[in-house]
Amino acid sequence: MSQLGKDFRLAQIINQKSNRQVCVAMDHSPAIGPCEGLIDPVATIAAVCEGKPDTIFTHFGNIKKAMPVLAASRMPFLLSITTATTKSADPSRVYLVDSVEHALLIGACGVSMRIFVGAPYDYEMIQNLAHVAEECEKLGMPLMAMMYPYGSDNMLDPEHLKHAARIGAELGADIVKTYYTGDPQTFKQVTEACPAPIVMSGGPKADEPIDFLNMVKGALDGGAMGIAVGRNVWQSKQPVKMLEAINLVVHENVQPQAAYDKIFLS
Repeated sequence: MSQLGKDFRLAQIINQKSNRQVCVAMDHSPAIGPCEGLIDPVATIAAVCEGKPDTIFTHFGNIKKAMPVLAASRMPFLLSITTATTKSADPSRVYLVDSVEHALLIGACGVSMRIFVGAPYDYEMIQNLAHVAEECEKLGMPLMAMMYPYGSDNMLDPEHLKHAARIGAELGADIVKTYYTGDPQTFKQVTEACPAPIVMSGGPKADEPIDFLNMVKGALDGGAMGIAVGRNVWQSKQPVKMLEAINLVVHENVQPQAAYDKIFLS
């Protein structure tokens, strides 16, 4: 019966018309400290909700503070259950800091967790992924696994991305989030090798909105099911408009320049 719950929750976080997803990631601060755009997480969540993504993910403290906003907006959310910190002796060591059961109790529609494949402690992270996937199956909770190759030389390499994504899918992730290679052809190698749907990680803030919209289009052309974007929304001068433009590209197949012109110039 838990599959009924998982199917229902997946339907809340994936657009049922396009079968794609626009997700906003707001789990950055425990890892890198309070940063521009996330100084006031409740205000940021309110602005993000106005832009109408399909879902967001963040940590429990932010969800607790922003619950009135989330409830009023009817915004489904994922609970971030892992974190790392740049202040650690090993910033790549990701810790399990929350649980699937807690996610269920607070009304989450899924959980998200981060894994650096090839990092010194990747065996801990991979074991955690397997255990969390099992709990998600028991409790009917969707799992988004953020599968990242470790090391700057590997993070955009299709072979490393394929391997990382495949680990996530084979250990039970319902959605895999990973880096975009930079072009649709090489990214297609990654999506075709992964049995689970892939969402593109938004990455660093692009110079201009149109640059990011073009990247989104490239990822979709390469087989992505959607995107999980952070800084390119909440560090934007116009986060609501940025989300509206992204929604046009992802859900309505509008070309990036046309989406930009309609939202930013009209």
